[in-house]
Amino acid sequence: MRNFLIRTNFVPGIRHVIGWRGLKDSSSDVDAWTAKIKSFSGVFGIYFEKSDVVGEWTSGRFGLNYFPHPEEEMVELFSLRAGVYTQKDDYLSHVRDFLLYPELCDLFHIGIIELCMHQSEGALILGLESITQRRVIAKDGISLLANGRTIELVAPGGYDQNLPSYDTALAFYHVLAASLTFNLEAPPVYLTYMSRPGTEVAYDSSGNYRKHPSDDAESIYLYLGYGKADFPEHIKRRCSQVGSVHKTQVWETGDEMPPDYENAVWWNAHKISECQTLDKQILGIDDRPQLILLTGFLGSGKTSFLQHFIEFQVQRSRFVAIIQNEIGEIGLDGKLLDHDFSVTEIDEGCVCCSLIGRLKNAIQQILSEFYPDFIVVETTGLADPYNVLDEIHEVEDIVKFDSLTTIIDGVNIEKSLHDYEIVTAQIKAANILLLNKKDLITDKQIRIIDQKLRDINPTAPIIATQHGDINPALLYDVDAQYIEGMTHQKKDADKAQQIHHSYQRYGLSSFKVSFQRPIDREFLIHAVRSLPPTIFRIKGVVDIVDTIKPLLFQFVGGRFEFSEFHNLNLTDRFLIFIGKDLQKESIASVFNKHLSSKS
Repeated sequence: MRNFLIRTNFVPGIRHVIGWRGLKDSSSDVDAWTAKIKSFSGVFGIYFEKSDVVGEWTSGRFGLNYFPHPEEEMVELFSLRAGVYTQKDDYLSHVRDFLLYPELCDLFHIGIIELCMHQSEGALILGLESITQRRVIAKDGISLLANGRTIELVAPGGYDQNLPSYDTALAFYHVLAASLTFNLEAPPVYLTYMSRPGTEVAYDSSGNYRKHPSDDAESIYLYLGYGKADFPEHIKRRCSQVGSVHKTQVWETGDEMPPDYENAVWWNAHKISECQTLDKQILGIDDRPQLILLTGFLGSGKTSFLQHFIEFQVQRSRFVAIIQNEIGEIGLDGKLLDHDFSVTEIDEGCVCCSLIGRLKNAIQQILSEFYPDFIVVETTGLADPYNVLDEIHEVEDIVKFDSLTTIIDGVNIEKSLHDYEIVTAQIKAANILLLNKKDLITDKQIRIIDQKLRDINPTAPIIATQHGDINPALLYDVDAQYIEGMTHQKKDADKAQQIHHSYQRYGLSSFKVSFQRPIDREFLIHAVRSLPPTIFRIKGVVDIVDTIKPLLFQFVGGRFEFSEFHNLNLTDRFLIFIGKDLQKESIASVFNKHLSSKS
C-alpha cells in the first residue's frame, strides 16, 4: 500500500491526472496517511488495521475515514457529535494525526480497503467494503436547551446520521485503483460487485444502542483483480465470512464493460505513464520543482497574475505551490494556508503557505508533503527582493531557480518611484518586468515608462499586460517549437503555430538555431552575454566540446545555467531564442561563423 501511494504521488503530472491532490504520512505507530483527492474539499484518512492469510492469499485490511471540511455541506450528514467536532479549533490539527485521537476513526469511518497478494502467482486484489448509507437513528430525538427554550435538533425517530458512505469511499477507491493500474502497468482483468442487506443503528436517551436490518441500505463489496489467479475462489472465501449476498455482478477480460464502471480511470491509468510536465518529458529536466520569485509594489496586480498562472498550470495537470512572505487577512483566492497543515487546504492544483523564517524552511515544508511542478514565492509589496535572492543559493539542491518577475503598476509607477525607494529595488532585481494595467494608460505613457524601467534595469525584458494576464508559457515554459525536430507530426506543427500567434499578441517572437556539431562552452557564454536585452529567454539542448553528455542550456534575464540532459530520444541540438525585435539573421550568423571556423 505504501508503495502504491507514495510512488504515484511522486510524479506531479501522473498524480494530478489520476486524481490525487495531496498525501501525507500520519504520525502513529502503524502505517497511516491523510490524503486529498479531486472534487473533495475534505481529507481522507487511511490506516492499516490487520493482516491475515486465506489459502495462498495474504491480505491487509485498511480502515478508511472521511474528515469533511468544517464548511462542507456533507458535515450535516454526519452525526451531530461529528459535526460538533468539525467546528473545534484543533479539528484540522487532529485530522493530521487522526490515529492519536481514536474517536475520529469511529465518528468519520466510511469503509474498509483490502489489499490481497497471491504468494506465488504475483496477482493482486483491491477490495472495497462499505454501506450505501451509514445511518444512526435517534429514537428519542435530540434537543438542546438554549436561553430557556428547547430546540429540537433531531426529531424522535429521525436520523442523527445519514451518510452516503459507499459513494464517498468509492471516490477514493477510484483514485487508489488507478494508482495500482499505473504502478502495475496493466489494467484490472477481473471485477466483482456484490451486495447484501445492510444494517442501521438506533439509540435512545438512556444510551442503549441496537443494530437492526435496514429497509434499503445495502452493504457493498467491490473487488478488482490484477494479474493471473483464481480470483472467484478467493473472493468467495472472503464473502463467506460476511454472510450470504443477494446481488452479484462479475466481469472478466473479454466481457462487455460494466456500465457503472466503464469510465473509471483504473482501466486506462497505465497508458498515462508518460504524462509528465512537458519540460521533464521532452527536455529531460531534473525533477526539482521550478522556483519563480514574484514581486511588485502594493496594488500592482500580483494576485491577478497568480490566478492566471495557476489556472494555466492546472489545465495542464501541473501542481503549483505558493509561498507568501507575509500573513494577511486575505490571501490567494480569499485565504492563506497555514503551512503547519497544508494538506487540508489544497485548492484544485495549488497549495499556499506563509513564509515564516528562512526560504529553505518554507520550501522543505512544502516538499515534505507535496511534489509541485512550480513553487512561486510571492513577496509582500513592501519587500526588498534582494533579501530573498540572497537565500537562493541555499535551495538550489531542492529547487530549480527560474527567474524573478516584477509586476509594475503602470498607472502609479511614477509616483511610486518618487515616494518609495523599494520600487526601484524591485525593478532593478527583476529578470522579467511586466508592465501591468496597460489598458489604463496611453501608448505615449507606455513608451515613457518603458524608458524609465530600462534606465533602472537595462537587461530585463518589459512586457505590457492588463489584469496580470499573460500566457505563462511565454515566460517560463518550453516553447512548443522545441518538439519541431523530434516527431515531425502535424499536430506538433499546429501547436507551434498556436504559440507563435500567442507571441505576436505580446509583441514577442522566437526562432531556432540548430547545431550539427559541438560548441565551445566559453564561446556560448560570451555570445549569450553580448546579446541585446530584447532577448530575454534562451533554452535548448547542445553538445559542448570536451563534454561527453549533452547539456540543457537555459538563459533568462541575464542569468544562464547548464544541466545534464537525459532524454536520449531527442537527438536535435538547438537553441530557441525568445524576445522582442529579434535580429534573427545576425544572431544566427554569429553561431554559424563560430561553427564554420571549427570545422
